[in-house]
Amino acid sequence: MASIEYLILILVGASFLAYLFTKLNTYLGSVFTILATMFVFASLAGYGFGMGLDTTVNYLPWFTFNQTYLGFYFVIIIAFVYLMVSFFHPYYLGQYKYKDSYNMLFLLSLAGIIGAFYTDNFLQLFFFFELIIWTTMFLIPQGKSREAAVSYFGFSVAGSVAMLIGIFLIFSSTGQLDITSGLAAISGTNAIIVFILFLIAGFAKLGAFPLHIWLPIAHGNAPHPFSPVLSGALVKLGAFIGILALVRIVPTANLLVDSINLPLGQWLVAILGSISIVFGTLMAIKEDDAKKLLAYSSMSHGGYILVAFSLMNSVAFAGGFYHILAHAIASAAAFMAIAAVARATGTTKMKELGGMIHKMPITYLAYLVAIISMAGIPPMGGFISKWLIFMAVINKGMIFVAIAIFFGSVGSFLYVFRPLAALFLGQEFREYKHVKEAPIMMLIPTFILMGLNVYTGVFPSFILNFINNILGELGYAALNVTSSSIINVFDGQGILNPALISLVFAVGVFIAFIIFILLKKSRSVSLMDTYTAANFVHDEHLLHYSVDFYAPLERLYEKHTNWMTKFYESLAKKVKEIGNLGKYLFMSKNIGTTMLWIITIIILLLWGVAL
Repeated sequence: MASIEYLILILVGASFLAYLFTKLNTYLGSVFTILATMFVFASLAGYGFGMGLDTTVNYLPWFTFNQTYLGFYFVIIIAFVYLMVSFFHPYYLGQYKYKDSYNMLFLLSLAGIIGAFYTDNFLQLFFFFELIIWTTMFLIPQGKSREAAVSYFGFSVAGSVAMLIGIFLIFSSTGQLDITSGLAAISGTNAIIVFILFLIAGFAKLGAFPLHIWLPIAHGNAPHPFSPVLSGALVKLGAFIGILALVRIVPTANLLVDSINLPLGQWLVAILGSISIVFGTLMAIKEDDAKKLLAYSSMSHGGYILVAFSLMNSVAFAGGFYHILAHAIASAAAFMAIAAVARATGTTKMKELGGMIHKMPITYLAYLVAIISMAGIPPMGGFISKWLIFMAVINKGMIFVAIAIFFGSVGSFLYVFRPLAALFLGQEFREYKHVKEAPIMMLIPTFILMGLNVYTGVFPSFILNFINNILGELGYAALNVTSSSIINVFDGQGILNPALISLVFAVGVFIAFIIFILLKKSRSVSLMDTYTAANFVHDEHLLHYSVDFYAPLERLYEKHTNWMTKFYESLAKKVKEIGNLGKYLFMSKNIGTTMLWIITIIILLLWGVAL
C-alpha cells in the first residue's frame, strides 16, 4: 500500500534525479519527469479512489497527514494536469536558459501539492504552500520575464502572510494547529479576523478581484507548458483555502442577511465572486494576447467557484466542485493548444496569427472542445457545473449574482471565440505556410483532455457521486444523482439529463454538417486577393480582422477598467520609495547615520517593552 510520505519522498528524490538527467541530456530528463509524474498519478488514483493511501507510515517524523475526500479530489485533478503538461517538456526545455532546473522545480512543486492537500496541520500546510510558491516563482521567469515572477511572488507573499497571521491567531486562541478542530474551535471576533485573513490568502492565490493583477502577467509570460499548470492546477490552491474559510469557520453563520438567509461574510464573497466574473470577462474580451485572454478567463471562472462555495448548500457546493474539475480540464486543454501554436509560430498575439486550422487541425479541435466547456455549452463539463451553480443562485433569490453569472457565460463565449476566429479560422499569413501539426507526444494529452471534456458533460454521475462523499464529509446532504440524471434537491423536480441533451446537441451538429456538405462552397481566396480604392493592399497584416475585434464593445468600458492596475502601480511606487528611505537610513555610506538609527530603534523597542 502506498503512503503519502512515500509519494512525497519519491518526488523529492526524483526532482534531483531529473536535474542530473536533464543536465546530461534534455530529452532524457524530460522523459524521466514524465515517468515520475505518471507513477505518482497512478499511485494516487490506484489507492486514492478506494481511500487506501496509508497515513500511518512515519518516513517524515515531523509531519502528519490525513487522507480526506476533499484533499484527494484536489490532488488527483492537479496531479492529472501535471501529468498532461509533462508531455510538452521534451519540445520546450531546450529553449530555456536554466533547463536543468526546470524539471526539478516542476516535480518539487507537485510534491508540495500532495503535502498541502493531505496535511492536517496548519504549519505544515503553510510549509507546503510556500514550497509551491517558491518553486513556481523560479519556474515563471523561465519564460523570460522577471516582472511576471515578481508580480506573482508579491501577491503570493501577501496571501502567505495573511494565512500565517491567521494560523498564529488560531493557535493563540485555541492552542491547536490541527486544521479541522482548530477552525471549529475558534470563535467570536477572532473567528471573523481569521475568516478575512484566509479569504485574502485564497483570493490572492485564486487571482480573484481585487487581487487579480498578477494573473495575466504571470500566465501571459510564464513558459508555455507551465501556463496550463498555473491556470488549471495551481490557482485551485486558492479555492481550497477559500473552502476552509467559507465552510469550516462556524461563527461566520451568526450574522445573517435575512433576505437570502446567508451569513454576511459569505454574501460579501458572493458579491466579490460576481465582480470577478464580470471584470474577468470584460478584460478578456479586449485582450489580444491569447494567453492573457485565457488568464482573465481563469479569473472569471474563479468567480464562479467563489459564488458556489459562498451559498452554503449542497447544489452550490456540487457545482463548485464540479467547476473546479471542468475548468481545470478545459483551461489546461486551451492553454496547451495555444502553447502548441506558439511553438510552431513563436507568438501568441492573435493579430499576428491566422488560418492555423489548415496547419494544425487537431490542435484546433482541442481548443474548440475546451472553449465549448468554458462557455458552459453542452455537451461539455462546464455546462453541468454552471447549471448547478446557476440553479443554486436562483433558489437563493440572488438576482444580481444570477445576472453576473449569466453575463459571464455569454461573455465567455465572446472572448473564447476570438482566438478561435482570429487564430485558427482567420486569414492565413504567408510566413506560416510551412507550419505543421504538433508532434505526437504533444497530441496524446490533447486527445485525452478532449475526451474528458466530453465525458464530464455527458456522464457526470461517477464524478458527482464522488463529490457526494465530499459533501458528507463537510456535513451537507448528498445530491440526488442517478446513472443518467441530476435531480433538483430543492423541490425534487427539475431533472437534468445530460446524456439526452448531448444526444440532441449531436443530432443538431450532424444536421448542420450535412447542410454544409450539400450547399455550394464559397471560393477560397488569399488575403492579398483584394484591393482598396483601386490600390492593392501592400501589407496583409493591415486587413487582419482580429485587430480591434470587439472595438465597439470595448469602447463602452475601456476607460473604466484600468483603475485597479493604476492603484497597484501607485502602491508599488510607494513601497519602492519606502525601500529607498530604508536603504538611505540603514545602508548609507555614512556609518554614523546608520548607527544612529539602529541605536534609536533599539532604544524605542526597549522603551516599549518596559511600558
